[in-house]
Amino acid sequence: MDISGNTKLAGILGYPVSHSLSPQMHNAAYQAMELDIRYVPLPVEQKQLKDAIRGLKAMEFIGANVTIPYKVAVVEMMDRLADSAAKTGAVNTIVNSDGMFVGHNTDGEGFIKSLEEIISLDYENAPAVIIGAGGAARSIAVALADAGVKHLAIVNRSSGRAAELQDLLKKSCPLVSTTAYGLEEEYGEIITASKIIINATPLGMDDNLKSSIVPVDNLTKDHVVCDIVYTVSGETPIVAGAREKRATTLGGQGMLLHQGALAIRLWTG
Repeated sequence: MDISGNTKLAGILGYPVSHSLSPQMHNAAYQAMELDIRYVPLPVEQKQLKDAIRGLKAMEFIGANVTIPYKVAVVEMMDRLADSAAKTGAVNTIVNSDGMFVGHNTDGEGFIKSLEEIISLDYENAPAVIIGAGGAARSIAVALADAGVKHLAIVNRSSGRAAELQDLLKKSCPLVSTTAYGLEEEYGEIITASKIIINATPLGMDDNLKSSIVPVDNLTKDHVVCDIVYTVSGETPIVAGAREKRATTLGGQGMLLHQGALAIRLWTG
C-alpha cells in the first residue's frame, strides 16, 4: 500500500483502540477499491480529546470513526450534526465536509443490517432489552424503535444513565414504551418476556466475562441474543451461553462490518 503526498487519511478515535479490527478492515477495503486512503488507529486520552479533534481538522483528515468512550463526548465538538447523530445524541462517524466536521451515527443502521442478515423479525411483536446506556446503546435503541419495536427495556450499571436513555427515547421515539433498570436490580423476568436481548457494553471484550450479565437460565430457542462486542476468538461468553440454550445469536462482527461500510460511503460517496 503505497503512500504519497496525495494520500488521504481517516482513522478510529478512542481509548484504547489497540484491539480494534477497523484498520485492517478499512485498509483492505480501500486497497480493493483502489482508493488512495489509509486508515490509522488514533488512541487519545480524555484530557486530549478536544485537541485531537482540532488536530484531525488541521491535518485535513477526511473523517474518523469514534469508539469507546467518546461517542457522546464528541457531540459538542462537532460543527454540525446529521439527523442520525442528533436523534441519538452520539457520534460514531465524523465527516470532514469542506473543513466542517459533521457528526453522523452509523451504529444503529449497521446493527439492524447485521441482525436482518440472520433473522426476519416482526419488530412490532418483538420486545427488546438493551444492556448498556452509552453511545452504541443509544444508537441501537433508536434504530430498534424506528424499525417498529414497541417496548424497550434498558438495563445499565448506573440506573441514572438508564433513565437518561429512557428520556432520550421519549423525545426521539415517542411511540416506543420504555422501562429502566439498574444492573443490581432483578431483571431476569424482563429477559424472559423479551424477544431481542442486546449487550451494548464493552463487557466480554477480553473473553473473561461470565454469562451472568444475561441470565442464561432465562433463555430459550425463541430468543435472539446479540452482543456488539467482538473478540479474536469470534464468540463472546454471552453468545456462547445463549447458543447453548439454542437461542439465535449474533456477535459484533456484522455490526462492525456494516457500520464501517456506511462510514466509507459517507467519506467517499
